[in-house]
Amino acid sequence: MDRRYKKRMDRYWEKMRGYAVSSFSNLDPAGWFDYWHCHIDFQGKGDSRPENRQASISLGYDILNMAEEFKSKVSGPIQSWWFIHEQSYDDAVYLHSPNENSSPFPFDFKGVVWGKNDNEVLSRLVDPNRFNIGTMVNEHGTTYVVAPNS
Repeated sequence: MDRRYKKRMDRYWEKMRGYAVSSFSNLDPAGWFDYWHCHIDFQGKGDSRPENRQASISLGYDILNMAEEFKSKVSGPIQSWWFIHEQSYDDAVYLHSPNENSSPFPFDFKGVVWGKNDNEVLSRLVDPNRFNIGTMVNEHGTTYVVAPNS
């Protein structure tokens, strides 16, 4: 990878990390969450090269861990999960809890086949002692789902 391109991409991923950190720092642990989510790659740069996709997925895992840390501050029931879609700009980490909008809680992960994962980057990155990986097919194509072990 060209040195200048790498520097530009490193700055982009740090900017995306900064957005995530800011988003989590602005959340109220006493509040409720109706499919609240944090996108990982606003501009879809993860799709332009394989090394960018790996960087996007690595950042997504870091953001999922931020969500897990945030959940430790919440007193009531709350879920977190990470959707990895075929297009990186659709990838997001979610928080969901009982809420005033009456959205179904808990999220049921309908259509997810747990334990099915052919994504080598996810397999190397995700700690199986902490998280399950599953796959589903939806309007986004093949979507990988990473959620905490029950």
